[in-house]
Amino acid sequence: MTSDFDIREYTRTAAGSHEATLPLAAFAEHPLTHQTLQTLAYLRDLEDFTMHHMRDVLVTPSHKDARLTAFLATWAFEKFWIADAFDRIIAVHPDFIPVKSRARSGVVRFAREAIDRVSPIVTAIRSNLIGEDIIAGHVTRGYIDELVSRVAYSQLSKNDPNPALAEVLAAFQKLRDRHLQFFEGETVRRLEESVSARKLTRSSLRRSWVPTGTHEQPIQETRLMMKYLFSDAEGRAGVFDVDQGVDALPGLGGLKVMMRATRRYGVKAAA
Repeated sequence: MTSDFDIREYTRTAAGSHEATLPLAAFAEHPLTHQTLQTLAYLRDLEDFTMHHMRDVLVTPSHKDARLTAFLATWAFEKFWIADAFDRIIAVHPDFIPVKSRARSGVVRFAREAIDRVSPIVTAIRSNLIGEDIIAGHVTRGYIDELVSRVAYSQLSKNDPNPALAEVLAAFQKLRDRHLQFFEGETVRRLEESVSARKLTRSSLRRSWVPTGTHEQPIQETRLMMKYLFSDAEGRAGVFDVDQGVDALPGLGGLKVMMRATRRYGVKAAA
């Protein structure tokens, strides 16, 4: 629970650059598969999206909560360095060229930039009219994202049994276990305290949940990633585990957010 989470200890011991501990020579000697590198590049992009996501979160009443703000700043710091580590691992594989986002036309690019400028204003007005109940939705999404990352790391290690990759992902999962602990406690507390927070969060998840940052990626890349990680028996079991975790939250039973998200990108549900 959040009451057991020592925010001072967390901010004091946050993990920065992993450059000195990455087994890059091992990756050079035993390269990762092309599909694994594609997935790492995709996960790297999701981690990079954290700062964009934080911009939208911190224009809401979230910024008034000093404890939450301290956590989010440190959380984003750790995710930045995880993305940097994935970049360094990918760079050891010179034959792999990550897929870049498709170039947008001038009109589309202008529209996107306009949305990026206006979005924080709209989000701030809407969220401040709703009040603190909107924070429950933010922390719930953070909790689900951490559940998904746990399954993704496990599936990556299984699909590509490279000892160096397993070592790196296990170390990162230890970092993310603290993220999960905070988000779980904060989510449970806020949902338990407010009926309207439960209703608002449930409606938001049912309407639009996918892993944070997915909407910013090319659809074909998201489809490849989803199928690579979640289409076999273990992957579908992981999808079920994520949904079970959401079911256990106050007022959120039966949403099946992960099953619906993977099915949207071509992953068949388990029988």
